[in-house]
Amino acid sequence: MGAAGVRIRDANLSLAEMAKLSSVAEDVGYESVWLPESMGRDAVSELTGLIGVTKDIAFGTGIIPVFGRSPTLTAAAMATAATLAPGRVILGVGIGHRDGLVAGHGVSFSQPLAHTREFVEIARPLLRGERVAYEGNIYKIAGYKVDCAPPSPVPVYIAALRPAMLRLAGAVADGVLMNWATPARVREAIEHIHAGAHEVGRSPAEIRIASYLRTCVSDDTERVEQACRVQIARYGSMVYYRNYFTELGFAAEAAALKAAWANGDANGAADVVDRAMIQALTIYGTADECRERLRDYRTVGLDLPIIAPFPIGEPVAATFERNIRACAAAAS
Repeated sequence: MGAAGVRIRDANLSLAEMAKLSSVAEDVGYESVWLPESMGRDAVSELTGLIGVTKDIAFGTGIIPVFGRSPTLTAAAMATAATLAPGRVILGVGIGHRDGLVAGHGVSFSQPLAHTREFVEIARPLLRGERVAYEGNIYKIAGYKVDCAPPSPVPVYIAALRPAMLRLAGAVADGVLMNWATPARVREAIEHIHAGAHEVGRSPAEIRIASYLRTCVSDDTERVEQACRVQIARYGSMVYYRNYFTELGFAAEAAALKAAWANGDANGAADVVDRAMIQALTIYGTADECRERLRDYRTVGLDLPIIAPFPIGEPVAATFERNIRACAAAAS
């Protein structure tokens, strides 16, 4: 049926539990594990540790914010990891979330599109073992080369929601990592990605298209939908996602989310998210129903569906393992 990945991240998952889940994912046929970098957890360290307890499965950072570290340091870290596991490392980068980065790291957040472009234009050749000299508006590098050249090139993916970033990914990256995508949105995104590739004379076939897909195999619909409300509402606290939800056809919900969060009303924000929005943005139900929804995404051109389990009020590791196993048929 094609390759699939799994997103493993929750504040209540220990590294030992993540190691077990990675091994399960490898055993049942997933191609890759993706590790978002949260405010207080380093995805590269986790990736390097998890490589050591698995054999063949690939690990991607999904994503490292480009405002949090330099492209040279990031490339050096990923190249080092790649020497431990040739062909099993993927660098995923994106702009991250403004408020958390500014408040939590004290960094400046500006020119996100230009910042991402320059970051990837520097990191990608470094991860092919090349020496880089670069003169940009943001970065000026006289000359740099990683000491531990990766045995094979490390692919670089850009997280993208909206047209400009999708076109940029088509122009400069090896892959695109989407989030909260509907099948219709995947079709639209592919047009922008291909346009970006054509603008610079690339073949669109060079760019792999992936997306996180919130997935929960469960017959407890009420519990799942309530958990989804909380998840979607949390993303709705961020302006980029509100704009994105508006483009998906949920303008009224996006406006209501903005109003709720302006008052610091998390419960009110969750109440804004109705069943239609949940069903559009989340895959849930029986194992067969979830696998069929995953097939729908492949049909519209998604190269790499990445299931993203989420907590529903039971032990988190158990939720993740059940979903990884239940969706395995869609991963092989």
